Amino acid sequence: MCYPKIVYTPAGGTEQTLSFTSAPRQQPGYSKSAVRHDNISTAGVRESVLERIDAFLEFSVDYIQAGTDLENWSNFLDFALTGAPFAYYPDASQTGFINCLLEDTSDTVAYVSPGVYSVKVKFRQQVQ
Repeated sequence: MCYPKIVYTPAGGTEQTLSFTSAPRQQPGYSKSAVRHDNISTAGVRESVLERIDAFLEFSVDYIQAGTDLENWSNFLDFALTGAPFAYYPDASQTGFINCLLEDTSDTVAYVSPGVYSVKVKFRQQVQ
């Protein structure tokens, strides 16, 4: 299995690929959230109206090297913070991908050690 990759196209630009240089970590097996409205009548009967169930992809990338790798992450986050969609390939060697949006409205690429950084992201699976 190869590491993941992200493919995105900035407005007025050409398609860009962010190739992971390490495996994502701390990725839950399941992260979903229901948007629903519950009402309990005076008789105690519960009624639920479901709007949708949102699926999320959360993980940490613990090794981002200073230089090109850090610049690539910075460029991607600048793009994704605008709310634009992108394709997430869990395995860069496969054709399967998930269309996503960055759920976070801010993000920090944190210092780990000299020349090494990390980032935590939360992607929302885009409904087609």
